[in-house]
This record gives sequence, structure tokens and C-alpha cells, in this order.
Amino acid sequence: MTQWLNELLYLTLEAAPWLLLGLVIAALIKAFSDRLAIARYLSGESTGATLRAALIGAPLPLCSCGVVPATLGLREAGAGRGPSMAFLVATPETGPDSISVSYGLLGPVYAIARPIAAVIGAIVTGLVSGRLAGPAPAATPTAGDTGCCGGEPADPCSEGSDEQTSCCSSEPASSDCCSTDKATVDPTSTGARLSGGFSYAFGQVLLDIIPWMIFGLVIAATAVVLIPDGFFDSPWGLVGSYLLMAMIGIPMYVCATASTPIAAGLLVAGMSPGAALVFLLAGPATNIGTLGILRRHFGTRLIAIYLSCVIVCALIAGIILDLLWLNFDWALPQSAPAGHAMGIDWPGGIALAVLAVITVHAYLRRWTARRKESTCDDSRNTTGSE
Repeated sequence: MTQWLNELLYLTLEAAPWLLLGLVIAALIKAFSDRLAIARYLSGESTGATLRAALIGAPLPLCSCGVVPATLGLREAGAGRGPSMAFLVATPETGPDSISVSYGLLGPVYAIARPIAAVIGAIVTGLVSGRLAGPAPAATPTAGDTGCCGGEPADPCSEGSDEQTSCCSSEPASSDCCSTDKATVDPTSTGARLSGGFSYAFGQVLLDIIPWMIFGLVIAATAVVLIPDGFFDSPWGLVGSYLLMAMIGIPMYVCATASTPIAAGLLVAGMSPGAALVFLLAGPATNIGTLGILRRHFGTRLIAIYLSCVIVCALIAGIILDLLWLNFDWALPQSAPAGHAMGIDWPGGIALAVLAVITVHAYLRRWTARRKESTCDDSRNTTGSE
């Protein structure tokens, strides 16, 4: 238990500053990005549009759940199916927060290899999808696709949209009991953009990440303590460990940032660097829920192509990384010291305290917003019944 607590504390303090940095970068990207302008660059099925989709999607601060409505919004705004698939792969597999945490927990090799593999895999997936997907299926409306405050809207956050304030902010701006008394602010001003970006990154993105980040840290510490030496040498073998990581990652919901401490724990437990990369790529890009939603909008054939390309590209990236690792004899990340108390990591401790305060504040804001929305719904129902 002492070793497990040491491992958990070590990984948490190592990850906290990089997660905080990644969220700041995510806020800046969100503040100055324009979804409809992006969609105009992704129309058609050309190679150029697919390349742009992969490069645009890679730095965006969206996880596995958030990328689905974003992709559907881009698709409705005119993006082609190939670019949409490239965006769908690149966005959840990497991002500023996951790259920062990768550097802190896995070292510079992963911080470089991970986004490169994600972008290349996204380009391949987009190109193959655009050429082999066949005719587009008819649109299938689903509950919540066009709602404002219930479910995930298809594209409510377009720049300058009348719905932008009421649907995309945590506090609705309607004219009834939900309205606020805040003064009107120009949404295109730098201050408003920064405010919206930081509110998004340290609100929705942080709340999406935190539960899975904690889960990943717990799994990582457990893996380091419980998995015996040589477990990944036999009976799996090198190739078997690649396939094992792909099989674990495909159905599992885990965002790119939360998958990083799990990979760190597996590496310390003896997993090969390439097999860990397979998990880092396959896990965030695929999960059962996402595949089910996308199948309704893109069709079974396209999703089968998407899933196959993600798996194949992840396996190839893992093999290449292992070959490079052996050739250059790179060092694996170090584990926490076992069997004795750790020294205090002041930068990590300060970052962790800041994240804890911001997380509590974000949960309180979400609870207040939901309570207010519930009160508004009750008020409307009472008025309607009268």
C-alpha cells in the first residue's frame, strides 16, 4: 500500500503542472478558433482538405465525447466525409493537454512521436475513407441533435450565431426566468474570446478530463505495483502485446490525457514503448459509444473503414517506435521510489492545488447552472399548466 500511494502521488505531482499548462493552451486555441471558417477549408474530398483536417484537429482541445458533436457540426457545415474522418481521428488522439502530460510522464520522445503518429494516422484514415466509403447515407435525425440546452447540438457554436450565447455558455441568455442581468459584451472582442476560451477549458474540458484522469492515475499506480516483471514478455510476446493494447483500447472510453498515466504505468511494468503507443492512439480515438453514434450519421461501411484504419495505423506506429527505441537506446521514464516516503515536489504540489480549486469551482458552477435550469423548467411547466 505504501508503494502504491507513493506511485500515485508521484504520477499525480508529475502530471499536474503539464495538465495545467495544456489547459491554458487549450483555452487560447478555443478563444481564437472559428468552427465555420474551419469547415470552409474542409469541404470536398480532396487530399488537401484531408491534410488540413488532420492538422486543424490535432491541437484542438476536444476529447472522445466532445469531438463527436464537433465533427457532426463540421459535416453539416459542408466538410467532406474524408476530412471529417481525419478530424475525428486527429482531434481526440492528441492535443495540447495530452502532449504536455506526455512530456511530463513519458518524456520528450512520446511528446513528439504521439502527435506525429496521430496526424499521419488521421491523414491515412481520411484519404482511405474518402475513396472507399461509397455513397453517403441519408441523414438520421436523433434526439438532442438540434436541441439547445438538452443533448449535444449539431452546430450551435458557430461564430456570430444567435444561439451562441444561449446554447454555448454555462448561463442561458433567454428572455424568461433564465435570463441574466449581465451587460451585453461584444463576443468578437479579445477579452470576450479569452473569457470564453478559459471558461471552456477550465470548465467543460477540465470536467471531462478529471474523472478519467483520476481513473488513469489509479490504474497506472496499480499496474506498477501489481504487474510482475516479465509479464509482457510471456505469454503475450511483442506482437501479442500490440494486439492486446489494441483490443483493450478500442472499446474503452479514455481521453488522450487520461490514457497517458496508464501508459506510464504499463511502461514501468515492462510494456514495450511501441505497445504503449498503440494504446495511446487506439484508446482515445475509439469507444463503443462513439462508434454507435457515428454509425447512424456516416453508415456502417465508413465506420468499419475508420476503425480498421485506426487499428492498422496504431499498430504500424507502435512497431516503428519500438524499432527506433532499440536503435537509439532511448531511456524509459523512471518510476517513483518504492518503500519510502517521497520528497515534496513544490511545483507539482502548487499546480495540483490550483487544479483542485479550479475543479471544485467548475463543479459548483455546473451544479448551479443545472439547478437554475431545473428551476426554470419547473416554472415553465407551472405556467403552462395554468
